[in-house]
Amino acid sequence: MKISLKWIQDFVDISDQLQTPEKLADLLTNKGLEVESIENKAQHFKNVVVGHILERGQHPNADRLTLCQVTTGDGKVHQIVCGATNHKTGDRVVVALPGAILPGNFEIKLSKIRNVESQGMLCSEKELALSTESQGILILPADAPIGQSFADYMGFNDVVLELKVTPNRADCLSHWGLAREIACLLDRPLKRNWEIALSTSSASTKSKIALEVLDSTVCPRYTGIYIEGVKVGASPSWLKQRLESSGMKSINNIVDVTNYVMLELGQPLHAFDVQQIKGNKIIVSKSQSGEKFKTLDATELTLQGTELLIRDAERPIALAGVVGGLNSGIQNETQNIFIESAFFTMESVRKTARLHGIQTESAYRFSRGVDPTLTLKAAARCAELILELAGGVAYSDFHDSNAQPPHANVIDIQLADLEERLGHTVAPASFSSWMKRLGCEVFTSDAAFFKVSAPLFRSDLSIKEDLIEEFARLNGFDHIPEKLPLTGAAPTAMSVEYLLQQRVHSFVRAQGYHETFHFSFVSEQLQKKWIAKDLIGLQIKNPPVPIKNPLSDELNVLRQSLFSGLMQTSLHNIRHNLNQGRLYEQGYVFDSEKGNYTQNWNLGFISWGSSIHEKNKKSQDLFYEMKATLETFFKSFLIKSYQFDALDSISFLHPGQTASIKVEGRYVGYIGCLHPIFLEEEKVRLPVVFAELNLELLLKGQPRKYRTKSISKFPMVERDLAFVLPKNMKAGDILNEIQKTAGTQLKSIQIFDVFEGAPLKEGERSVAYRMTYQDMQKTLTDEDLKSLEQLVINAVSQKYSISVR
Repeated sequence: MKISLKWIQDFVDISDQLQTPEKLADLLTNKGLEVESIENKAQHFKNVVVGHILERGQHPNADRLTLCQVTTGDGKVHQIVCGATNHKTGDRVVVALPGAILPGNFEIKLSKIRNVESQGMLCSEKELALSTESQGILILPADAPIGQSFADYMGFNDVVLELKVTPNRADCLSHWGLAREIACLLDRPLKRNWEIALSTSSASTKSKIALEVLDSTVCPRYTGIYIEGVKVGASPSWLKQRLESSGMKSINNIVDVTNYVMLELGQPLHAFDVQQIKGNKIIVSKSQSGEKFKTLDATELTLQGTELLIRDAERPIALAGVVGGLNSGIQNETQNIFIESAFFTMESVRKTARLHGIQTESAYRFSRGVDPTLTLKAAARCAELILELAGGVAYSDFHDSNAQPPHANVIDIQLADLEERLGHTVAPASFSSWMKRLGCEVFTSDAAFFKVSAPLFRSDLSIKEDLIEEFARLNGFDHIPEKLPLTGAAPTAMSVEYLLQQRVHSFVRAQGYHETFHFSFVSEQLQKKWIAKDLIGLQIKNPPVPIKNPLSDELNVLRQSLFSGLMQTSLHNIRHNLNQGRLYEQGYVFDSEKGNYTQNWNLGFISWGSSIHEKNKKSQDLFYEMKATLETFFKSFLIKSYQFDALDSISFLHPGQTASIKVEGRYVGYIGCLHPIFLEEEKVRLPVVFAELNLELLLKGQPRKYRTKSISKFPMVERDLAFVLPKNMKAGDILNEIQKTAGTQLKSIQIFDVFEGAPLKEGERSVAYRMTYQDMQKTLTDEDLKSLEQLVINAVSQKYSISVR
C-alpha cells in the first residue's frame, strides 16, 4: 500500500519527519508496519525550476530554432536553444538545468546546437511526463514564482512510502488510519475529526431512493446520500496527484472522489447513476443460484447463491463490497447520483471475491475489516467533496440502516499477566498511556487491574493476549530480556519415524540424488492427466481430497502421489538445458474414504538423461540404475525378500519397461520408464525413469534387528546353468524356483547372460544363472553339487517345461 506523507501531514504534524523520511520508515517498520520502499517524488524534478524568458530571439544558424535568454532568479541568466514556437518574451516556463534527469532517464547537459551553446532546456508537458502528447513547451501562469523548484510549485514535493500491512492491521489501510498510528507512536494530537456539517437541501434522500436491507447479518449497516445536479468531468490536479501517488488512476471527478475518500478514511464507497436504478429502489439481498451479473469491466459472472448483491427493483447492480455493475456506473451524462457507504462483514466479501477471482481495492479492505463507525461519516465526506468539485445539491434525511450497532470489546487484564508473558516489570502508567494512545478507553480500580475498551477500528483486539502483544510492540521488543526459560523437563527421545526419515535421506543422497520439496497442494486437472487411479502399492482408489478454500486452480487438491511435483521440477530443469539429473522427495500423500482422511509417507525418485561421458544412455540403462538403487536401499534396511514383477497398467509409464515392487508379500510401489507418448506431449527428448515407494508399508517394523551368523570355514563353489525359455517367460520366475529348490546351501544367485539367435529357435532365448553354494558343516563334493544341480534342473523343467541349454 502506498502512503503520501503530505496527505498524512493533513491529519498529524510530521513536518520534522518529511525532511528525514527514513527515520519515520524505521519507526514504522520497528513497530510492525514494514516499509518496503521510500520514493521522494521531488527527486524526479531535481534541477527543474520556474524560469522567466527575458528575450526571445532567432537562432543564428537555424530557421526553426529560437534562442532565449532565461532567468531563474538571483540574477542568473541562461542561454537556451528551443525548438518550440509557442513561447514569447515575458513567459514563465519550466527550465531543466544541466544535471537534471527527466523521465525516461533523459539527462540534461551543457551542449552546442548548431554551434550555439545551450545551457538547459525549456520543457513540455510530455517531457515532464505530465501528458502523453504536447504541442509546445509548458507555459506557466504569470504569477509563477521565478526560481522556485518545479516540484514545489506543482505540489510534487511529496514522499511516498510503500507499506506491507499485515492482515490484522486493516485499520492502517488508509491515510487517516496510518496518521492515527503515527500520532500514537510519536504521541502527537490528530488535527481533525470527521463530524462533517454537510450543506443539504430540505428534500429527502429517502423520498428519492427507497432502501430495503433483506440480509442484515452480512450487511449490518447501509448508508446512502442522494445528490442532484452534478456535472461529471475531469478532476482537479491536486486530486489526480493524490490518487496517482497512491497508485490509482484518475477516471472522472465523481469516481475519483469515492476512491479518494476510500484512501483517506479506509471506507470503500460506490456511486450509482440514479437514472439507471430501476424503480428508484435499492435492495440488499443474497444472489440466486445461476443468476448472471456483469461487472464494470463487462465480465459476466454466474452467481452461486451465496454472494451478497445490491439490487434495484429489477436486477443486480453491484456485487456488495467487491465491484460495481456495468449497468449502473457513472457516465459522462450522469446528473443525479446515489452514494453508497456500507459495512459488509469481512467473511462475506472475502468468500465472494475469492469465489470469482476478483481482487479490488474495495474487496481488499472489506475482507480485512473496516470501521463501522465511519460508514455515514465517509458518505458525508464524499458528498462534501462532490459538491465542491462537481456541483449539485445533497438531499437531507440520509439512509442509515444500522440493524446491528457494534459494541466495543471490553478486556480484563492484570499487570501480572503482562509481566508473566513479557518477562520484565511493567509500570502501570506506561501500560495505561500506550493503551490510551492506541485509542482505547482504560478503567482501573487499582494499579494491578485494568478494564480496557478497544476502539471499534481495532477489531483485532479481543482478548488480553492481544493487548499484551500490542504493549510489547509499542513499548519495544528490546525491553524483553534475553534469557533462557527455566525448565525441569528432560529432553525426549527422537521418534522412530524421524530417525527412519533421516536414514532414508542419508541413503538417497549418498546415491547421488538431490532432494526437492513441493507443496502438498496440486492441480486436480494435472494430477488426473498424469497419474493413474490405482498405482500399484500406493492404494490410490478414491478421488483426491479437495481444498475448501484453494489459493488457485493450480493448488486445489491434496496430492495422491509424489509424481506431479517431481515431474514438474524435472521438466523445468530439462527446459533449462540441464540434460542429466537425479531428484528425490520424501513426503506425505493423502487419500480419503467415506470422510476418513489418511496420509501415507512416500519416497519418490526421478532420473533423466546422461552425462557427456556416457554418450546416449538408453532408457533401460536408467531403469536398471534406479533398480539397483532400490535393491541397495532394501539391503541397507535389512529387507531380503523383495521382487520386481512386470507391469503394464500405469498409463504414464512404458508398458515394456515398468515393474511393480513387492516386499515380503506386499506391493509397496513401482518403477518404470516414462511412456514415449507422455514424453512427446511434454516435448522431452531424453529418457526419464520414475519410482515411488510407500514407506509406511515398506519400513513397517523398522528398525530391524541385525542377525549375525557364523562364517563357514568351508569353500564356496560356483555353478552355472543356462535354460532355454520362451521370450515371454519371466526370468525372475525361474530364479525364484531355483532359490526355493536349492535350499540353504545356495548362498547367492544372479543372471549373468542372456542370449538370442542361432542356433536357438525364433521366439526363444537362453538365460544363464550363476549360483554360489556353501555348506556350514563340510566341503561340498562333486557328487553333492551334481545332486543339487540335478534337483534344480528337474524342478525347473517339470514346472515350466523348459530344457537346459
